[in-house]
Amino acid sequence: MTTDWQTFSLSALVPEQLTHYVGSLSAMRPVRAGDCLGWQYGSRLVLAAFPLTEPPFGPAEEAVVEEAAARAVSLPGVRHLVVLAPFRPAAVPPTAHCHEDAWWSVPLPVPTPRGKLGNLLRRARRDVRIEQHGAEGWTDEHERLVREAVQRLEAAPGDRALSEASAQLFGGIGAYLRQAGDRARCYAARLVRDDRLCALAVGDHAAYATAFYLFAFRSPEAPPGTADALLHALMEEAARRGQRRCNLGLGVHPGIRFFKRKWGAEPWLPQVECAWDIAPARRPSLLARLLGKA
Repeated sequence: MTTDWQTFSLSALVPEQLTHYVGSLSAMRPVRAGDCLGWQYGSRLVLAAFPLTEPPFGPAEEAVVEEAAARAVSLPGVRHLVVLAPFRPAAVPPTAHCHEDAWWSVPLPVPTPRGKLGNLLRRARRDVRIEQHGAEGWTDEHERLVREAVQRLEAAPGDRALSEASAQLFGGIGAYLRQAGDRARCYAARLVRDDRLCALAVGDHAAYATAFYLFAFRSPEAPPGTADALLHALMEEAARRGQRRCNLGLGVHPGIRFFKRKWGAEPWLPQVECAWDIAPARRPSLLARLLGKA
């Protein structure tokens, strides 16, 4: 049976279900585990154990997650498994390393921002010009902005420092935009005074109901409110396409959660990430097989 991988992208709730996104930014290949999507590279498998239905999930959706996790454990060649799910499936062993977070979202369309946020947007729009484009508008200027932002993030203290894996991921944004076509857009902010690129955000619009705010970078020259102006442009485009929510990503740390709350975002979909090594099955000894004890 062949799999129409696009089905996962069209109903995606989390980025790991966007096949063009993960496929273009990694060397992993898609695999099925029950009705869920997994990504395998060698002996490592990352399973996005989220149903292709709208939350909240009932018993039927929970059964989909349980079946997917149980199947992933027994897939050939898998020795290291990461399960991303809205709860901890029964197949996850007690020794697994687990971390809980939540995906935050904003209902669309968003109301016209007022108060402090509205003032911030008006100020930003005096200083920057927002444009959007696909891969055709991605240039060395964009690559340089991302590269310099990544360098600053790598030098950040504590839990805000960027991991090596994330830095490599950000280096593939141009390839992702080329693979995605019109399903993804780059929202760019240019300084009114000299037209220099000072910030950008990347959104994915492939799913029917959910838009994804995937990447955001800015230079030290970006005026206050630039990040908000970019997010607002992304959400306006998502609403124009008929999408009902914008997934703003995981909570991660207080600074990121503050930015999300400013836009009225709330925790929408729980995520429990569990990782563990699967011990290879022991082959019975020749003596045991001869004695019929295997």
